[in-house]
Amino acid sequence: MSWISAQGNNWFVHSMTDRAYLDYSSGKWQIRAGRQRVNWGVNLVWNPNDIFNTFSYFDFDYEERPGTDAVRVQYYTGTTSSAELVYKPGHDSIQTSMAGMFRFSDGDYDFQFIGGQAGNDWVLGAGWSGDIRGAGFRGELTHFEPQNKSSKRTTVASVSADYTFSNSWFIHTSLLYNSFGKTGKAGGLNVLFNPDLSAKQLSFARYSLFGQVSKPITPLFSGSLSGIINP
Repeated sequence: MSWISAQGNNWFVHSMTDRAYLDYSSGKWQIRAGRQRVNWGVNLVWNPNDIFNTFSYFDFDYEERPGTDAVRVQYYTGTTSSAELVYKPGHDSIQTSMAGMFRFSDGDYDFQFIGGQAGNDWVLGAGWSGDIRGAGFRGELTHFEPQNKSSKRTTVASVSADYTFSNSWFIHTSLLYNSFGKTGKAGGLNVLFNPDLSAKQLSFARYSLFGQVSKPITPLFSGSLSGIINP
C-alpha cells in the first residue's frame, strides 16, 4: 500500500497508507488482519524483539511508526498475560515471517518470550521491563539462527535504564550489542539512511551506547539532547 502516483525528471509524489485493518474481538480472542503495527519491543531506542516493525531512532520526523501487512491472532490468558501468533505474508521466503509471543507479569516485572521464523532465520528471543528503585529497567535479546547459507548467525541484545527526577529532568541510557557488527569503522553517517534496517541489524557496529537528557519547559514544549557512540 505504498505507491508513486506521479513523477517527473526532478520530482515525484509518494503516497502510503499507514493503517488499514479489520479487527474482530470475542471474549478472550482478538483477530486483526491488514496493515497494522505489531509492536513487540520494550526498549525506547533499540528493539531486537521487534521483528515485524523495526523502528529507526533517526526517523524522528515521522511520528506514525511503520506498520506491516499481517494477520495477528491474540488470546488473553489473564489480566496481564497473553499469547499471540503473527503471520506476515510476502512474495518470497525472505519477505515472509511467522512468529509467536507469550507475555506475562511476575511481581513488578513484565516478561515476554518470542519464537518463530523471520525471513531466512529461525528466531528465538526474550524481553523484560520493570524498575529498580524507581528507575525504569528494560532489556531485549533475540538470536537469529540461519536456515541456509544465505544468512548469518547473529545475536542482538539491548538493555536500558531511565529515571525521572522530581524536578522533571529525565535521563536515559541504553546499550546495544550486535554479534555480527563491526569493531572498526561502522559506516559513519550511513546509519542514518540504513536501507537494510531490521531487528537483526539495528546498527553496523558491534557495540552502541546511547545517552539522553530531556526536560519539559512548558506543558507543550520540551527540550532534549541525545547521542550515540560506538565504543
